[in-house]
Amino acid sequence: MRSAKAAILALALVLAASAGCLHGLPGLSGATYPKIVPDPAGTMPEPPEYQFPFQDYSVTLPPIPVESSVYAGARSAEKSARIYDGAIGEDEWLSGIYTSMIADPAQDRFYEDLLSRLREIRNEHRLDDDEYLELVTVFVQSIDYENLDLVHPKYPIETYVDGRGDCDDRSMLLAGLLSREGYRVSLLYFDSELHMGVGVDCGDEGYANTGYGYIETTNVTLVGIVPTTLRGGTVLSSYPLVIPVGDGTRTYTRCSETRAIWEELEKMEATLTESGPGIQVLESRLRAEAESLELQRSNLDALLARGNTRAYNNQVPAFNAAIRSYNQHLDEYREKSDRYNSLADLHNYILSHQYDRKGTFELLFG
Repeated sequence: MRSAKAAILALALVLAASAGCLHGLPGLSGATYPKIVPDPAGTMPEPPEYQFPFQDYSVTLPPIPVESSVYAGARSAEKSARIYDGAIGEDEWLSGIYTSMIADPAQDRFYEDLLSRLREIRNEHRLDDDEYLELVTVFVQSIDYENLDLVHPKYPIETYVDGRGDCDDRSMLLAGLLSREGYRVSLLYFDSELHMGVGVDCGDEGYANTGYGYIETTNVTLVGIVPTTLRGGTVLSSYPLVIPVGDGTRTYTRCSETRAIWEELEKMEATLTESGPGIQVLESRLRAEAESLELQRSNLDALLARGNTRAYNNQVPAFNAAIRSYNQHLDEYREKSDRYNSLADLHNYILSHQYDRKGTFELLFG
């Protein structure tokens, strides 16, 4: 759809809504990119107070004093490229749109004020470089997701003030924050899936040999872990367009830990899948044995009621043997179900605590 328009000159390229979270990108050839022109008469909503869990505590970020003129200018800006040189390829102008929206100098004060708040949390909790990257990441991941049926992405200042956004909105905000803190980051744009994530240098080959560890921004997930499925059941399979953001050199050094956590999680899932049916079989057998025991007990009671002690005494040994067998099967069931439930609890804990890489790794590996 984009390449069919690549040769048209001096027309606007618009990022349009579609399935997935990046909303269809019709293409043209262009050389000028989006720019915020502050609107002195502009207004904006009150930015939200952000609250989210991180590691073993809760973070509260009170609203920062955002310039309404910049927000209004960002909201009304033409988020498109105009192509005047047919030699500019699709990847280049697409990268130009996103990087210009992230780095627009009108947002400098916004970035600095927001990062100042995040640095205060870093200093309070004595976070190292990896933990600080995780803090910033979880903050952005915790922003409300909204699959906006609009033709334009948002500037980072818009996403922050609105308190919601989809994959490209949140990825641009995260890449903007991390790049300004000196991390080597990129946007990872998946054309086939209409999806965008963030990449951070993990010191290895990274996702699909891009040189960047993958960060999903639409859910709270561990850095370096690619989700099995995205919202709507989409699976990432295409090779992404890598769009470097900034000139940072700082790396994230914990991808080996997040991978180890995820490998343990996958082992747990395999064990749970394998053992679940066997436990169900035991449960069904116990239910049938309990019903049989109840029937035998009723028969014994009836024999006693009729005074037939000889028949009663003859059947008691078999009844007691059945009770012993039932108790043995019950002990086996309890042992296996307790082990299953404990593993399931740990599995669910890991999934629900992806904001705490440090604590989860210590829990699993000491």
